[in-house]
Amino acid sequence: MFDKDDFTDFDFNQAITLAKTKGFHIAYSNQAFEFWILLHFNDHQGGALHRDHYNEMINQAIQPFGASYDGHGCKIVTSELFQLMFSKDQTTNKDRIQLAIERAERIYNRLDHSFPAREESSTTVHVLLKHLLEFQRY
Repeated sequence: MFDKDDFTDFDFNQAITLAKTKGFHIAYSNQAFEFWILLHFNDHQGGALHRDHYNEMINQAIQPFGASYDGHGCKIVTSELFQLMFSKDQTTNKDRIQLAIERAERIYNRLDHSFPAREESSTTVHVLLKHLLEFQRY
């Protein structure tokens, strides 16, 4: 799992290609992992959204619940934020994780995947999460 950050388009695409040729499955976010977090709270439609705005948008969504996120430096996902990401959205009555998966899939399915570095903003973390959720026991 990795994100694009400031890697060149060539390096980002090369990392994805190399991983696949070595038999690895990958999960990436372009531009940053925070885009995946944001999709739990915001129905972003894809397209250009610079990572400098993620922190503010995440905090606007979670502050009403008494949580905050510092996407600078260590990028620590607190237990409060983690619990919020797995809670129900009061507006839709859906699990936020399911909303994030649906939103990520919708964005991803509209893209041309021949040059992933240009898929701003997008993520494939939903593929990993769907696989992991198959092992969830109730």
